[in-house]
Amino acid sequence: MVQAPRRRVVVAAGAVLGLLLTAAFGCCLVAPAACAAAPPIPGSPLDAYNQHVPYDSGVHQIARLVALIAYVLMVATVVLGVMLRLRFMQRSVNRATFYGAHMTLALSAMIFGAIHGLTFLYQPIWRIGWTQLGVPFVGGVQRVPVGFGIVGTELAVAVACSVWLQRRLGYHRWLRIHQLAYVAFALIWLHIFLVHPEPRHFNPVSVGIAAGAATVLLVFLIRLLPSRSRLRQRAFPDGAGAVR
Repeated sequence: MVQAPRRRVVVAAGAVLGLLLTAAFGCCLVAPAACAAAPPIPGSPLDAYNQHVPYDSGVHQIARLVALIAYVLMVATVVLGVMLRLRFMQRSVNRATFYGAHMTLALSAMIFGAIHGLTFLYQPIWRIGWTQLGVPFVGGVQRVPVGFGIVGTELAVAVACSVWLQRRLGYHRWLRIHQLAYVAFALIWLHIFLVHPEPRHFNPVSVGIAAGAATVLLVFLIRLLPSRSRLRQRAFPDGAGAVR
């Protein structure tokens, strides 16, 4: 009886992973043909050429590089956050070490994410100012995908700032706010997937992005699994049978 919730979560995890893999495979098959017949991507070099607008390839490379670094740091932040919950990992590494690494990676991810957004201030074709950079869904180029990225980044910043309010909020209420980091990651992943077709093709970048998303999904499902202490508490609500 104790293992029933765990079995249900495992079955759900298998179903979700199967759907994601099927969707990713379908995108890899359909996207090349669709992109070939589609008009130029808004904000792309070809779009800038058609509109006779200057395009800075150096700014593009910087934006792409810092975006990939921020994505890797986000995945590492989520993984370390879940590892803080796994007690068997803390037997070999001190919890304070995990916590320090988790906070450092989170701060680094937000810094690189901010640099990624700031680079578009210097890309003429995007026509992004400070308002479009801070307020979601008001930009003129790729409004929805860019808006997802802005909302996800601002939500991640809010989750990080909630650390300083933990004592006032109480641990359990703060934990619910902190778990919004998964929502922030999902929004940023949608931004990455929709803003450019590169993640939808089969290449090293798309494989890395898919691997990062699968890793976060896996640790999220691990986070949903009840810990041994909670399972024992459900099985023995009066404390009888608890291992001492």
